[in-house]
Amino acid sequence: MKWVHWLHRDRQLLVCVKEAQTRTFEDAPGDPAQGMALRRVAEHLGSQRMEEFQHWARETHFWCELLAQMACALAEYENVRERMFRKVEDVLQWRDEQALPDGLRRAGAIASAVHWTWRFLLASVVAASGVGSLAGLLACGDVQRLLWPIRVIAVLMCPDASHHPAVREHCWQPIIRFARAEIRDTVRERLKQVFTEDPWFAPGRDAPGWA
Repeated sequence: MKWVHWLHRDRQLLVCVKEAQTRTFEDAPGDPAQGMALRRVAEHLGSQRMEEFQHWARETHFWCELLAQMACALAEYENVRERMFRKVEDVLQWRDEQALPDGLRRAGAIASAVHWTWRFLLASVVAASGVGSLAGLLACGDVQRLLWPIRVIAVLMCPDASHHPAVREHCWQPIIRFARAEIRDTVRERLKQVFTEDPWFAPGRDAPGWA
């Protein structure tokens, strides 16, 4: 997608995003250091249920929704630090979209996906950022270093970010609002080029958060 060119202006964030996404989500059976969250969920569910789960996940935007809810929870970290895991899991369990099949629900598919994504994505972001330890970041409340890579990965992974409310609210709009001032216009122009039919980017209209 053309809009992600703005990432190249922040090389550290770009490297962090690529490394964390690969380590957590890249499906590479021959490399045990890649796709750790998917690998552990597959071990939990078994190959047949994992295939069913991934089909359901693609249809319902599950993974990008998970990342968007992680970004939301981290943004509210001071208020939810004792409830972060449960918050994400509960939201995913009770979404109004297509329900998880009963067999996958009984197998704990969502709980497994949430658990392993939290574990490997956050650790991967910390490792790729070179900012010390996850425990140290959380202890001092420095969640911004975790938030930005997760937001970017959610938008990159979402097949239709402009129509996915959670990704748009918790990831896309913060990227637009809080991106460095010198690249805001560039980001908006890239988004307008990609989402030409989206009324949110209609000519002459200021999108929320651009001021």
